[in-house]
Amino acid sequence: MNLRNPVCHLLIVAAALLAGVPAKGDDVNRARDGVEFFEKQIRPVLIRHCHECHSAGAKKLKGGLRLDTVAGIRRGGENGPLFDAKAPRKAKSSRLYQAVSYSGDFVDMPPKGKLPTRVIADFRRWIELGAPLPAAGDDGTPRPQKAVDIAAGRQFWSFQPVRLIAAPNVSRADWPRTRADRFILRKLDEAGLAPSPEADRATLIRRVYFDLIGLPPTYAEVRDFVNDESPDAYERLVERLLASPRYGERWGRHWLDVARYAEDHPTSESTCKPPLYPHPYRDWVIRAFNDDLPYDEFVRRQLAADLMPGLPPSEIAATGFLGLSPVYHKEPKLSRDVILAIVADEWDERLDTVTRGFLGLTVACARCHDHKFDPIKREDYYALAGVMASTQLVEWPLVSIDPRAAAVTDTRLAIVDLELRVSYAKTMLNTAREENRPTERHRERHERLKRELDELRQRKTPRMPMANAVRDAGLWVNGDDPTWTALDFRPGKPRNLPIFIRGSVTSPGKIVPRRFLEVLSRSRPKPSRRVADAASAGAEAGSFRHGSGRLELANAIVGDARGLAARVIVNRVWGWHFGRPLVRTPSNFGKLGDRPSHLKLLDDLAARFIEHGWSLKWLHREIVLSAAYRQSSSHSVGRFFKPSVARLESRTDGLKNRPTERNPQSADPDNRLLWRMNRRRLEPEAWRDAVLSVAKRLDAKFGGKSDSLDKLENVRRTVYGRISRQRPADILRLWDFPDAKFHSSWRTLTTTPLQQLYLLNSEFIRRHSRGIVEQVAAAERPGRTQRPDRLVRNLFRRILSRDPSPQELQSALRLVGNGAPEDYRLLAHGLLAGNEFLFVD
Repeated sequence: MNLRNPVCHLLIVAAALLAGVPAKGDDVNRARDGVEFFEKQIRPVLIRHCHECHSAGAKKLKGGLRLDTVAGIRRGGENGPLFDAKAPRKAKSSRLYQAVSYSGDFVDMPPKGKLPTRVIADFRRWIELGAPLPAAGDDGTPRPQKAVDIAAGRQFWSFQPVRLIAAPNVSRADWPRTRADRFILRKLDEAGLAPSPEADRATLIRRVYFDLIGLPPTYAEVRDFVNDESPDAYERLVERLLASPRYGERWGRHWLDVARYAEDHPTSESTCKPPLYPHPYRDWVIRAFNDDLPYDEFVRRQLAADLMPGLPPSEIAATGFLGLSPVYHKEPKLSRDVILAIVADEWDERLDTVTRGFLGLTVACARCHDHKFDPIKREDYYALAGVMASTQLVEWPLVSIDPRAAAVTDTRLAIVDLELRVSYAKTMLNTAREENRPTERHRERHERLKRELDELRQRKTPRMPMANAVRDAGLWVNGDDPTWTALDFRPGKPRNLPIFIRGSVTSPGKIVPRRFLEVLSRSRPKPSRRVADAASAGAEAGSFRHGSGRLELANAIVGDARGLAARVIVNRVWGWHFGRPLVRTPSNFGKLGDRPSHLKLLDDLAARFIEHGWSLKWLHREIVLSAAYRQSSSHSVGRFFKPSVARLESRTDGLKNRPTERNPQSADPDNRLLWRMNRRRLEPEAWRDAVLSVAKRLDAKFGGKSDSLDKLENVRRTVYGRISRQRPADILRLWDFPDAKFHSSWRTLTTTPLQQLYLLNSEFIRRHSRGIVEQVAAAERPGRTQRPDRLVRNLFRRILSRDPSPQELQSALRLVGNGAPEDYRLLAHGLLAGNEFLFVD
């Protein structure tokens, strides 16, 4: 990089290093997420593998270490603390991690055998989060667990039905633009704060462009909007953006975080090869947003489109929500119990994604015991896990086919595939034994099976659109052959699961019929009883009776639990618009989660969302047309509001004694009351798309197969880039893209040196900086002298959609000096790497 010009060096370095810092609330959210992770991933392992020797119930407490209490985990044992005090987030220096990874100087744990690699990775991740633990009682131990009281649990705020709430009286009748504003202003009134002035029109158009379509406006679009004095100019702008096909690409990407969409699995062994047809689900999500598919239908189709009569076959792509779930390696030579444990982990992940994604509940925390915080029983967990155990991940055509022929082909395909695996294993075994080499007859059979498998695959999939989807098929792990464990899928035959005592698949208890969560069910199911088989268990009251129960589950989410489901999606959308949701734990609306900053606003908005047909575009309008959304984001614009007592008495109720003069930055530093708009850093997708847009290289083609985002030749929108669970693209990995192995509740903002180095040295930004300069220079009329001030002005217009100020113009002219192309490229590079381009005010 040419840094011979000191002004250039200062410009780019300053632009790159002045990146945003995480909001204060992010630390709180990370701590909450860490406790959830402990309850879901770490505590069950401790219970299954460690409590026998390290708990109050142990015959003899070994090493003075108790792992059944918060105090015990923090204190450690005779060998010292479990975590390095000097580097508490460094897993390799943690005694606990050394023990479970068999890498320490003392006894490896558990002594019966090393934990699976993915479980050890969970311990590492938890320690790197700071090993967060739930709150302990006064004596340093967790509070005793009480029996789950469903009746009392139903009184919790998030389980209440939503209802329209009378809009409150406020001090300024001229400020609200939508009903939501009155709830926000009321909170500000009570705190003695006032809203900020409206953002200028240039700022507002850039904000709503990025929020609704994820792209920047052009200079001409900004100019036209600023000069448009018609009273409905902003409303018409919003409608145009909502009608754009780019809207679905922007908001579909938000949802794909929730769905943990990816195009491969966490590992790539033979039993978990990458899905062949991942992109139809992504494209379906984008179309669903563009078509404003009602959210209740959006939920139903993702869980059970294959079970909904009257839908075209193309809608089966929606079930990629489950069909693209992460799959882990299941080596057939492993024992039945080991394979079943891996399968149970996969069921758990799918259940967790469904319940946290749609309901904002951590149901997976009830895998080993009743939920420690929420009214969710173990029976609830296994009732829903049975739905996942009755659902198979498949590749399915998106056109009409003869179901009988498809079933025959699919069954034969599975049989031949299994026979070929067995044949291969025997060939390898016999080859290893020189005295018993494979016979010619065995080799011929092996080749015949390969030919038949290829033929069957061609007969199932010739020139027709396919998708990774799901179908109803119960899964049993067959360990009859001690040398080969098989996965036995039985199409059309669902199953109910037993409770696995302490989460251990080797300790099955009573069978639980498939049904919805008891606390959210309108009619309380009868207590489950021990039954002899799954068929009789399915006859209990309240149980799912149709296939796997996926459609009944979806109907219950948007039926019995409609209030909670509406609150969850409204909160997510609000957060994606404002940079912070009303409930700061978007996937945990339970007791361990955050309480809403504006409960009445959330309830009223959710009720009206349902009333307006679950329309997400209606919800967008309600939010972006509000006065709260249109506020300036500047910290310096907060103003004191000094209403007279008489005015308060006449215009508000119950606010006579509120404080009347407070500094908003000290009274509400996190801006939870929304006295201003939040300044937000663009996600990597929006930033990359914006660079391509201003460089006029963005390919607007819709859908289709993905390509690597690391390829410089890839100029499609980032939503169409390949998403890997094993190795994300550099731009995603560096800029806080969520781990697609798990459901993502929220993106956590970080600022690291590697991000700034990317801005400074990325060939992506260098190439497009050069292209922008060449285009701007070529746009000058032939024969016209290229004046430096005109080129600088046009670079500002192209990249920042505005003219430079006089001071900026002079600084830029000093930078470009004699007008060498490289100096203009450095100017463009600095503008693309600067905060004004990277942030939305």
